[in-house]
Amino acid sequence: MMLVTYTDQGVIKGCKTGPLAVLQEYEQDTDLNCLWSDTRVTSYTHYVANGEIIAKGDQPSLSYVWSGSQWVFDLSVGKEHKWSIIKSDRDTQEFSSFDWSGYTFQCDEVSQRRIQGAVQLATLDTSTTITWTLADNTTQTFNASQLKQIGEALGAHVNACHVKARALRNQIDLAETESDLDDINW
Repeated sequence: MMLVTYTDQGVIKGCKTGPLAVLQEYEQDTDLNCLWSDTRVTSYTHYVANGEIIAKGDQPSLSYVWSGSQWVFDLSVGKEHKWSIIKSDRDTQEFSSFDWSGYTFQCDEVSQRRIQGAVQLATLDTSTTITWTLADNTTQTFNASQLKQIGEALGAHVNACHVKARALRNQIDLAETESDLDDINW
């Protein structure tokens, strides 16, 4: 058996198990309402209404909060959730790959540092040539001028990802409904 304590608003405050005598003594001493349950109950999954323990049901999405008797959409929580999704999508795009002059380059964090290093070397020594492994694992040799252009293309790619994310952030800030947020996608 489990002793469930709850507020007058139906919010479960505790779910206690243990020796029956101890639970009965606790029931006598608490100022909270009490119910006995044969099933597992938690404050995350249940609430109390009209003296009955009721399952909350599944949270429709992370944008919903428990009102005390039902899940309701919360616009500010929805905006935070949508922004976290957009940031994740931005990072996925930024650190995937980019194209320059018909070649596809990886641009994960390590690859970006390598490209930046190659650009720095090309700036210091204009006679530099580097054989680069492309995203498809083929190799291509690039001279200093080309390496600088590749670096510029990487910079443009990263900037484009952030420009798009900022525009989507603005749309999120202007959203007034759940439907407005649902329409915002990378």
